[in-house]
Amino acid sequence: MRSKFVLAAFFVAAAAQVFSQTSPSAIESPFQLFVGAGFSGYDANYFGDYLMEGGTIWMDVFPNRGPKILHGFGLEAEGRDISLGRPSFAPSNLREDTGGGGVIYKWRHFHNFSPYAKLQWEHASIDFQFPPDYNHDTRDLWAGGVGVDYRVGRNIWVRVGGEQQYWERLFQNHEISTPTGIILRPRGFTVGASYEFSRKHPY
Repeated sequence: MRSKFVLAAFFVAAAAQVFSQTSPSAIESPFQLFVGAGFSGYDANYFGDYLMEGGTIWMDVFPNRGPKILHGFGLEAEGRDISLGRPSFAPSNLREDTGGGGVIYKWRHFHNFSPYAKLQWEHASIDFQFPPDYNHDTRDLWAGGVGVDYRVGRNIWVRVGGEQQYWERLFQNHEISTPTGIILRPRGFTVGASYEFSRKHPY
């Protein structure tokens, strides 16, 4: 009887050891930082629908503290420059730069896939040509996006995502344009990669 108890205890201990090595809650880092860069294609939505390109950088921070249900929430800072590939009929200086941050949530149910959704507040700058000398403006905007991060190495993740921006009105109260202004709704996609910096458990 004693030998059976010892044998059962051995198997329980072995199973617990294996579970502690494979359970996501056991191996999850208590702090994660992702720094990434990528390429974006965007519909500038400035008097027409056409695709322009540019670079994007981002940083995600996940404290992974508090109740387990909150561990997928983090903060993201992002910057984007859309200034390449403008069509011939668009202003020669057309450029849309955005930067800001907000909340991101990653669903960590899968091993290598992490779908995410995010909501951000950003500050935007746009260059254009409008006679006689109105060629630059800045606006605040809201942006929302969804996508997926895929692990391709120990600390390397590839990101594919889409985003929709909601600019405040341009040309508001401008004498030579529509007095009510126009609203921009740029939307596009981003493909890139990020590196994960994690503080691991001490055990």
